[in-house]
Amino acid sequence: MIDVLLAQTREVDDVEAALREVLALLNLGQRLKKNSVGLLSCANAFLESGAVKAICERLPFPVVGINSLLNSTSLGALDAALLSLAVLTSDEIHFAAGLSEPLEPECRGAVIDAYLETERLLASRPALAIVQAPALASIAVGEKIARVFDEVSDSVPLFGSQAADYSTYLRAPQVIYNGEAFSDCLAMVLIEGRVQPRFDVFPVSPHKAIHQKAIVTASQGNVLMEVNGVPVLEYMESLGLCWYGHISGTHCIPIFLDRGDGNPPTARTIHSQTPEGHIVLCGDAPIDTTLGIGSLSPEDVLSTAAAVGQKAKFLRPNALVMYSCLSRNIALGLDYMAEIETLQRHLEGCVPYLFSYSSGEFCPVTRQDGRSHNEYHNMSLVTLSL
Repeated sequence: MIDVLLAQTREVDDVEAALREVLALLNLGQRLKKNSVGLLSCANAFLESGAVKAICERLPFPVVGINSLLNSTSLGALDAALLSLAVLTSDEIHFAAGLSEPLEPECRGAVIDAYLETERLLASRPALAIVQAPALASIAVGEKIARVFDEVSDSVPLFGSQAADYSTYLRAPQVIYNGEAFSDCLAMVLIEGRVQPRFDVFPVSPHKAIHQKAIVTASQGNVLMEVNGVPVLEYMESLGLCWYGHISGTHCIPIFLDRGDGNPPTARTIHSQTPEGHIVLCGDAPIDTTLGIGSLSPEDVLSTAAAVGQKAKFLRPNALVMYSCLSRNIALGLDYMAEIETLQRHLEGCVPYLFSYSSGEFCPVTRQDGRSHNEYHNMSLVTLSL
């Protein structure tokens, strides 16, 4: 059995006050069990002030996490500058934490080495992995992590998030490991024991895509160059999504990629565009892939948040961890707290939870072959129930 202890603080500048508040809420002397690990999400200011480092140094267990646009827990505090911490603790379940070497320029070896080194800390094959990953759009790192992890772990279920420090652009996303911050490394927690995790993915619906489909005719990895034989920006302009060589609402336009393998189309976010007029996606776009353009509305965001609350009320898990793509937050416009408030309203008193925005999500899905595969998602809300 896994219990969860929660803490939050708004004390960005007063490090000692932040430490006192977190320790008081956790009440470790009365509640901590034999084995524990911490999952943390915070505004970047907590890294800059030294609060994250001070808190992690005082905790007698490893802590992994990310900096994020917004985060919250079931304790109820809502603020743009907030640190949230969930401690998983158990007498029967074991946890092992590890940090990779830098993932650029080629992440395969770093992911494999990190997994194997962390797995050696356990007595048997883990039942679950939670990963906190950097946001490296230059190599579509999220998709590569999911693929390599599936291979090296023999399909241990993978759940987690990419860092998401964001204002009007992706600023300085950082992975947190025992109080230190890394821009290009991956942190993971492997969980060993009789754990029965439940995963749910709430993606942007492919039914929101326009009926007019296209074919990728030139690409290089995650850089999309041509669609239907014309420059990609010219194609986007024909749909009214590009003006004077610039795409409007970049992070809120779902790009659906159908590889023709019988599985549902994959939604990918537009990360940026290059000076040459190419589009950088948060995932690879192979040549001959069918491409569709979709939309993401506030109603989509809030309806899926409500669905999470309804399911949690029925299942009543011991703990709930949720990561929501920052594109969903951008789609809310000025009402940027609406998703967090919807979750809080539906989950109040129901289940202890940690929520954080992400720039990419990891969660298993069941494919056409009936098997569960680790997948990388964009524009989705993913949940882990324990």
